Amino acid sequence: MSPSREVSPVPVVLVHGLRVSGAALHRIAAEITDRPVVTPDLPGHGTRSAETFTIDDAVAAVLDAVRDLGEPAVVAGMSLGGYVSMAVAGRHPAAVAGLVAMCATTQPSRLLAAPFRAFGAATGFLPRQAAVISKGLTRVAVGTRVAEDMEAGGLALHSIRDVVGELSRFDALAEVARYPGPIEFINGGWDQFRIHEQRFRAVSDRAELRIIPRAAHLFPLIQPERTASLIDGFAHRCDPIRTA
Repeated sequence: MSPSREVSPVPVVLVHGLRVSGAALHRIAAEITDRPVVTPDLPGHGTRSAETFTIDDAVAAVLDAVRDLGEPAVVAGMSLGGYVSMAVAGRHPAAVAGLVAMCATTQPSRLLAAPFRAFGAATGFLPRQAAVISKGLTRVAVGTRVAEDMEAGGLALHSIRDVVGELSRFDALAEVARYPGPIEFINGGWDQFRIHEQRFRAVSDRAELRIIPRAAHLFPLIQPERTASLIDGFAHRCDPIRTA
């Protein structure tokens, strides 16, 4: 008989949303203590602020983080990070032990992108004023502590136009449909980005949908302990995929 193989905890790559950086996810990462966790910056954000955002380059950034930890990893993203995580899973399924997509179950389109495109254009004309307005509105919406988390790596308002342009052409449902592994979609009950959640749930018989009652779009940052618990629980279910 061959000796049994020890199960090794699958690592986790947390992928941030639009405007913020990997640093914004530090409280989520800190709550996941039983496995390696990294929070890379996407192009156009944080330490990569000078780069132009593209989906291809964002996928490469996350894939580099996965490979640094050791494949396969759970890839968990929120909002923009959720869509990037879908692309990583769809294009590189062997590198992904499981996919968690939070606040990202609206199929992108040019029509839905229009309001964000307008805001992105405005930030290009009035960058300082847009930054002040953005910070003020964020503090009103989520409070000082969460706002400070979001600003920890700098606010990438200059990248909004590039991100929106890329996402308006991005077929998220097709990317998810290509991934054969376990998937968990997590949405806040009050999240405006859940309008197509049943279509996303239906693309795979390994996909599950979880709704957090009375939670808004930024719930992962507002409830980092709960978010970490959900991701860690999912990762535990993926651990048998990775053996030492």
